[in-house]
Amino acid sequence: MILGVGPIMATSSKEQDFDKPVSLAWVPDDQSLWAVTQHGRNILSLDPDSKSVKLVFQSEGPLCDLHLIPGTSRLVALQYKPGRAFLFEGTSSTTAPDISTVDLPDHAVDITSSHHGKYLYVLHHWNHRVSILERSDAHGTRSSSQYTLKSEVQLPFAPWNQIILPDLKTWVITSAFAGKMCILNLQTGRIQNTLKSPVHNIRDLALSPDQNTLWMAHQLLHPDATTLRGDIQWGFLMENKISGFPLNDLAVRFTHQNAVQPMGQLERPGNAAGDPEAVLWTDHGELLVALAGVGEVAILYEDSTTSARLGVGRRPCAIAYDPAHRRAFVANSLSDSVTIIHLAPKPRTTGIIRLGPRKQMNQIARGERLFYDAHQSFHGWFSCHSCHTEGHANGRLNDNAADGGFGAPKKVLSLLGVVDTAPWSWLGERNDLMHSIHESIETTMGEVSTREKTEALHAFMKTLAPAPALRKSLTELERAKGMSIFEKMRCDECHSPPHFTDPESYDVGLTDEVGHTHFNPPSLLGVSQRTQWLHDGRAKSLRSVFEEHRHMIREDLSDLDLSNLLRFLESL
Repeated sequence: MILGVGPIMATSSKEQDFDKPVSLAWVPDDQSLWAVTQHGRNILSLDPDSKSVKLVFQSEGPLCDLHLIPGTSRLVALQYKPGRAFLFEGTSSTTAPDISTVDLPDHAVDITSSHHGKYLYVLHHWNHRVSILERSDAHGTRSSSQYTLKSEVQLPFAPWNQIILPDLKTWVITSAFAGKMCILNLQTGRIQNTLKSPVHNIRDLALSPDQNTLWMAHQLLHPDATTLRGDIQWGFLMENKISGFPLNDLAVRFTHQNAVQPMGQLERPGNAAGDPEAVLWTDHGELLVALAGVGEVAILYEDSTTSARLGVGRRPCAIAYDPAHRRAFVANSLSDSVTIIHLAPKPRTTGIIRLGPRKQMNQIARGERLFYDAHQSFHGWFSCHSCHTEGHANGRLNDNAADGGFGAPKKVLSLLGVVDTAPWSWLGERNDLMHSIHESIETTMGEVSTREKTEALHAFMKTLAPAPALRKSLTELERAKGMSIFEKMRCDECHSPPHFTDPESYDVGLTDEVGHTHFNPPSLLGVSQRTQWLHDGRAKSLRSVFEEHRHMIREDLSDLDLSNLLRFLESL
């Protein structure tokens, strides 16, 4: 399974210098390599031998994934917004392939299929939904075969990855932010189990060569560690991991993090593996891992403690494999290039396919590079993205000296819409965003900040729009009812429109571990897209904020009033 980078950026392609290749596919039947770009909005045919690049098609919106339908040479490129799938034959002929289009809901981020493509399965990120498409013709011999929406499945989280297990009955979907997993029945689409694990940033899934173990790239932020340099240096704060979960005990193993580990080491103190992104097993038992934060690919072996790490481009995020020539191809999203790696007789980089001439980066592009660069932390353990996943939040707690509350772990805040939500941090002690960025680099990441870094990150963060509401729209009557309850409960005193926050800090009846009682109210824009609520994440659902924890409840709410209030909050 080959994944791309989530297209959450609020800016248009004209405002960026990167085309951003985010997904690759190798078509064995035709011996051809394909790529899609996010900001460039291109479907590209690449020649690994001549290093040439051919533009096949340019889409209306950003592309985010490319999938080869098993047992065929048909490819499906996925457009994020407006949601759309483009189907075509992966041939390297001189004539442009016929491309058929399927309209989808927005925020499409990942696509997979059944064998031979009878069904397509599309994850919709902010919609918390899966679309199941069925092919209309019986045999599917044409790339132009039509697909229609068969059904939709509502999920309890924002999805990011999916994989169909070898029994062809079990379908696994993992979350974008906190460590959650749904196990579904593939035939019925029904959720059989929803699991939670302390991991976060589950970025890719792959099956072992023997098809008995599910491997995933992820991170693990420890809330009981600190952002002091010693905890960073020895991996006590953040771990970057490749974990395997045997399929015969998947639910228990995932929940308790009782995972199989590769024989070779992915990282060690002094040489961390920030932000593992893509995972691929070869037919020779090599495990390839794109280390997006440090610009490398790790190569581990199924039956050996030997390992290797090769430098590639910036933010490698997808891998494709050519078994005939023992070549791997790595998409470097923030270098606009694809690195070629030959795996035999020993791993080595043998070339680069550049998608265009080198470009002069603007300040936003420089900030984007810094945001995803784990070298901005001590020894490469984590990037800004490690905690603020795609600008949002990883759902974990962090004991952070930079927020003025050292000794009291608090939930990582989203950076989406951050420019309009001053002051910053849970205690409301940061009143200047530039200074806040500077302090985060110095005290959280353990590295040296400069004015150039701070200004570039500030420019990039200004482009991050608030997370879209889970509930797309309300009628005027529904909104009026919800707003009435919101005002009756005096929620608007702390969460004032239009950004639904306030510059002051308030006593909300909670005390952290070091005695703080006053907290700055976070913006409620996109509140439905969070994974935990309140400063220490004690509320596991938006409903439990009021029902279980009775947050600022001055009088009992009827079921109807609570329902109206929740609908209103989910529309923000």
